Amino acid sequence: MIKKLIAFICLMSSVVFAEIDATIPVIDMDEYRDPETRDKFITELYEAFQDVGFVAVINTGVDQQVLDDAYAALEEFYHHPFDEKMESFDPEKAGERGYTPGESAKGQVEKDFKEFYSIGREVDPLRQERLGLWENVWPESEDFQEALTTLYQTLEDYKVQFEQVIARAIGVEENFFTKMTSEGDILLRAIHYPANPLENQLWAAEHTDINLFTILPRATAKGLQVQNKQGEWIKVKVPEDAFIINAGDMLENITNGEFHSGLHRVVAANDGYERYSVVYFVHPKSEDRLDPLLGCIERTGGVQKYANATRLELLEERLVDLGLAPFSMMKHLAESGLMERLIDLGRASLTVMLKLSEEGLASEKVLEELDRLFPKDGTITVEPTFPVLDLDDYFDTEE
Repeated sequence: MIKKLIAFICLMSSVVFAEIDATIPVIDMDEYRDPETRDKFITELYEAFQDVGFVAVINTGVDQQVLDDAYAALEEFYHHPFDEKMESFDPEKAGERGYTPGESAKGQVEKDFKEFYSIGREVDPLRQERLGLWENVWPESEDFQEALTTLYQTLEDYKVQFEQVIARAIGVEENFFTKMTSEGDILLRAIHYPANPLENQLWAAEHTDINLFTILPRATAKGLQVQNKQGEWIKVKVPEDAFIINAGDMLENITNGEFHSGLHRVVAANDGYERYSVVYFVHPKSEDRLDPLLGCIERTGGVQKYANATRLELLEERLVDLGLAPFSMMKHLAESGLMERLIDLGRASLTVMLKLSEEGLASEKVLEELDRLFPKDGTITVEPTFPVLDLDDYFDTEE
């Protein structure tokens, strides 16, 4: 009987690990819960974030019914007519709240074949104003709101454990990140990838995430691909009671590149299926400093390679790059000085500089950098690479 039990456990373990490619590190939350193996768990996460920026976590203990309820609510919402979904769209919220019909990945011209819905914390108006948070936008369905807020809170409770692990991994106090995110603008994004994208169109082009780290529960269908340290695209299916967790650009910034912001994409097999996924983006507060930490600088060669910046500055730079930022946000970014600091480090986005120039917001240093990149007579002679979203033809497959 014992031999049969051992064989069954080995079989089930092989199923879990078969769904997660061997080149993507796998760590076990049961080892974190055991004080005797906790240090091993922390070391394995550190090595995974240092090498590929991705790790698969098994035995999370999160109630799977909460996730199932969220997916049922999403499917019902996304099958509504486009005009009804657009009632929850607010362009001034830059894709950070409510419905958004699409976006392009950083550095990409072609828009992704997806639509998404974003929510943040539900807080009282006074706290919302104090923290500078956008108000959530909700459709009429109460089931939708209840399902997504329940999932949001479930992942909120889970994230603290990982914040502590990441902090210990880089040698800072255990609540270092939790103090940033306890009132941070953490975002839950619920994504629908419609069936049958156009030929050579990706559900989501290759990109990194802007935030500190991302929690990605299982999706409803295949499609996620992660780039391993050999530069190969690895197909990843997240099994029951498991998460993929990846480092984001803000964590890469604060660790001076010690942790790697993982590159990933979502690819359809073009065989008539759609896909739903939920993504939990962990963000600090807008005013939090994400300057590279001294210990991380020392471990990465002793030279600061990333910019001193707040969370808000880094987020605004990304949203301008994605073509989601309203003029007021572009103006704030232009006045923050971040672009000038990025130019000094060779990390300034060409797309963002071109967009600021087009809007008459580029500083003298940004214009000088553009002149350096495109000399000739001092004018910009390349086509802008920032995406332009046309809401009327988003789902018109003839274009």
